[in-house]
Amino acid sequence: MLCVSAYANAQNTIGGVKTTVPESEVKKQSAFLNAEKERLLGHWDKAVEAYKAFLFENPDVDAAWYGLSRTYATTKDMVNAFDAIGKAIALAPGNQWYLLYQADLFEKNGRNKDAMETYETIIKRFPETPEFYEKLAYLAVLNEYPKRGLKALDKLEKITGTHPNNTAKKHLIYVGMGDNKKAAEEFRKLADTYPANEKYRYQLADFYERIGDQKNAIKTWEDIALRFPGDPIAKLALAQQPGGTDIQYLNAIRTVFADPKVSIDSKIKELMPFLSKIEGGKDPAITENLLTLGALLEQAHPDDPKAWSASGDMLYLSGRNPEALEKYRQCIKLSPGVFSVWDNMLNILRDQKNYAETEKEAEKALDYFPNQPKAYLHYAAAAIAMRHFDAAIPPLNQAQIMAGKDALLLAEIFELQGDAQLGKGDRSKAKDLWMKAFDISKNPAIQEKINRLQ
Repeated sequence: MLCVSAYANAQNTIGGVKTTVPESEVKKQSAFLNAEKERLLGHWDKAVEAYKAFLFENPDVDAAWYGLSRTYATTKDMVNAFDAIGKAIALAPGNQWYLLYQADLFEKNGRNKDAMETYETIIKRFPETPEFYEKLAYLAVLNEYPKRGLKALDKLEKITGTHPNNTAKKHLIYVGMGDNKKAAEEFRKLADTYPANEKYRYQLADFYERIGDQKNAIKTWEDIALRFPGDPIAKLALAQQPGGTDIQYLNAIRTVFADPKVSIDSKIKELMPFLSKIEGGKDPAITENLLTLGALLEQAHPDDPKAWSASGDMLYLSGRNPEALEKYRQCIKLSPGVFSVWDNMLNILRDQKNYAETEKEAEKALDYFPNQPKAYLHYAAAAIAMRHFDAAIPPLNQAQIMAGKDALLLAEIFELQGDAQLGKGDRSKAKDLWMKAFDISKNPAIQEKINRLQ
């Protein structure tokens, strides 16, 4: 009997005290650890069999059902994976990790409604964790239950207070529901929570403008102007309101353009509607006001190429080419990566008949923009003007290949090819090329060239 007793028990040390553990418990622990080991080693088939064997003897061990579920999921046996995690949860309903794992399984397998309902269960049992509310809101919206999503975010707000991220989510849900009034109210609540941060009131005013509620937009901009005297964004927005003339508006925004803290992009956006009004010197008063704003841009943003490009464009459109040329040169010096600036600069140089510099600058442009046919065209035009006819033909051929179906560009290329051929003394080729150009453009100047060859 003494020998049997020795084999039926084992000794463990627990908390510094020697404790006798029944051999059945030792075997149970060993069997469970063996199943866990096989799973961790990636021996999926062995792990499944080990868990099943263990659970046959010990069906009430929730951790084993959890491990079996994870193993089944890894082998894509989702039916058994869901069954096993369900049994683990039934045995240990208070274990949040089992519930989170089940929700994750549902979501990964496209069962978003089940995942949402699992998160609702999780929140009932663990109501103090903000991340659970965020996930529930996401799944609710995904399942087209926006009100359930809002309810989750409202509960989250009670835990965390009004927060920009939460507000943005609630705002978008209300917009999706078509409730612009409540969507705006979310932004207003955020602005009132952080009264010293003007950007939240900008956000509210911008939303009113986007939905066409001009009355509330103006009211919000006026509120910003009162709260933050001299605020340039509010000044700009209020200057845009109907009732004043173009000149009054352009005068009103000068202080905004002089402020380096206001983004250059927002300033240039304000200039765009006026550019068509100054082309060719149509309106001298608007032109002078715009050029003043351009100078303010340069002073406020001297290192930003967009400031010099904008000034150059306004001068170019108003016919003040020598001044525009200097602005474009400064823009390219700061950043040579915009072809439209090179194109305008090269057009000015050609208009000035400064062909030597045109040829030199066009060659630089080709280094930056080898895929721009107009760069080749500018180079060829300058070469022809300087009687470098052989040098002009290869770039024109390249430009023709790259021009594709751009009819007006092709017409210009054919005309220059004709000019080069005439310079080389081939009148027949010149005429053929000019006729191609005329067929496309119907330009009387090209017809005049053809007539002179008759």
